[in-house]
Amino acid sequence: MTRIIASALATLAPLPALALSCLPHSVEATYQRAAKAEESYVVVQGRLTFDAAALPKTGKVGINPPEETPLRAQISGKALSEGGFDVPFDQPLMLNVLCFGPWCGSAEEGDVLAFLERKPDGAYALESNPCGGDLFGSPKPAMVDKVIACFQGAECTPVR
Repeated sequence: MTRIIASALATLAPLPALALSCLPHSVEATYQRAAKAEESYVVVQGRLTFDAAALPKTGKVGINPPEETPLRAQISGKALSEGGFDVPFDQPLMLNVLCFGPWCGSAEEGDVLAFLERKPDGAYALESNPCGGDLFGSPKPAMVDKVIACFQGAECTPVR
């Protein structure tokens, strides 16, 4: 009888809590990471289009490395240069949505500020992960101004 009670109590014990801890998602931190990366990045303000129905809803617990969902996408807008966002940019890209356990990156069609990785073959890639990744939807004018300032060498301290 004691063994049965112990077994019953063991099944009621709380399971380990799953948690995802992310640093604040800021354009300053993303800009600094991209600027320091070995890969080449282009910052684009524009309109992102893709098949939103193909986005993952949730990932699987215990999967390592993260699950990836590559989606064909298009971005049309302006790329960042010394003069601001003033270089016409209209390119296909691969939107790579990552899931870490049950948490998945997200993306919405529409206005974005995106840090696109330019691959050695000239193709572009954009990563979205549960902590934000390289994508900022519906960017506020202050975010756009901050990225321009970072590019021009002004103070660019990440938000904490």
